[in-house]
Amino acid sequence: MRAFCQKTCLAVFLVAVFVAQSAFAGGHTWRVKEIFSNPDRTIQYIETWEALGGNLEIATAGHNITSTTNLFTIPTNVASPTGFRSLLFATQGFADLGVVTPDYIISSRFFSIIADSISYTPLHTLTFTAGQLPTDGINALAADLSVVVNSPENYAGQSGTIDVSPKPPGVPAQGPVPLTVVKSGPVLDGSQLQLNFDTATCTGNSQHQILFGFASDLPATLGGTFSPGGAVCGIGGSPFEWLLVPDPSTDPNRVLWFLLQATNGTDLEGSWGRDAGGAERVGPGLNGSSGQCGITDKDLTNTCGQ
Repeated sequence: MRAFCQKTCLAVFLVAVFVAQSAFAGGHTWRVKEIFSNPDRTIQYIETWEALGGNLEIATAGHNITSTTNLFTIPTNVASPTGFRSLLFATQGFADLGVVTPDYIISSRFFSIIADSISYTPLHTLTFTAGQLPTDGINALAADLSVVVNSPENYAGQSGTIDVSPKPPGVPAQGPVPLTVVKSGPVLDGSQLQLNFDTATCTGNSQHQILFGFASDLPATLGGTFSPGGAVCGIGGSPFEWLLVPDPSTDPNRVLWFLLQATNGTDLEGSWGRDAGGAERVGPGLNGSSGQCGITDKDLTNTCGQ
C-alpha cells in the first residue's frame, strides 16, 4: 500500500508541477516599450517587451497590438526564455531600411501621429496626445512618455538606430517664388539687401544660410571648388534683411558672389545647385559642403530644388 501510494503520489505531484508550470507559461507580462513614426507614417514601429523577467511568457499568439484604428493579431507564440526580451512590430517601410528586422509586419500608417492609444491588448496601453510623439525621424516615445533616441530591438536581440530625418533640399530659387534680391535700408547703396525666396515648395528646409565670397574665392575652372570667405548663419525664412553686406569694392575685381542654401538647422546642408556643366557645385568640406555655420556634411538625397 505504501509503495502504491508513493508511486501514485509521485505521479500526482509531477502532474501538479506540470499544470503549475503551464499555468505560469502565459503572455501577460508584455508591455509597450517604445513607439516611433516619421511624418508620413510609412516608417513606424511598436516595440513591446517582457517587463518582469518571466522566462515562460511564451503565449503571445492571439494577443493583439492595437491602435485606435488598426489591429494586428500576433499569429505565433515565442520561444523560451522570454525574460526582458523585445518583440518588434513595424511597417514595411521600416523593414526596408534594413537596420533591424521586425518580428512582425504591421500595416503602414498603423497609428496616428497626433494622438492615439497603442496597446498590447488587453494588458498594457501607451496613450499620447498632441505634441507628445516626436516625428523628427530620430527620436521615439517611451512608455513613460519621455522622448528618447530611437533604439528598436527584435526578439533575437538585434538592435540599432535609424535616421529618417528630413534632409535639406537644394537652393531655394525654384518653385512659384523665385529668389529675388533688392536693395533696402535707409540708403539704397547695396550695403543692405532684402532676399525673398520660396520656403513652401520643398520639405526639409528647416533653416537657411548665405555663403559669400569675392572673385578670389571662385573656382579657377568649371567644376572646381568654391571657397566661401564667410557666411550669414541661421537666417530663418523669407523675407530676410541682409545687413552689412560685404563691400565688393574691397575686391580688386569688384566681385561679390553669394549663395542662398537650405540646411537641416544643425550640421547638414543641401545641394548648391548645378554649374554650367551640369555638375553639383562643391565647397571645401566633406562631400562638397561649405564648412561654414557648423556645417559638416552635404546631402543630395532631397532632389527638390536641385
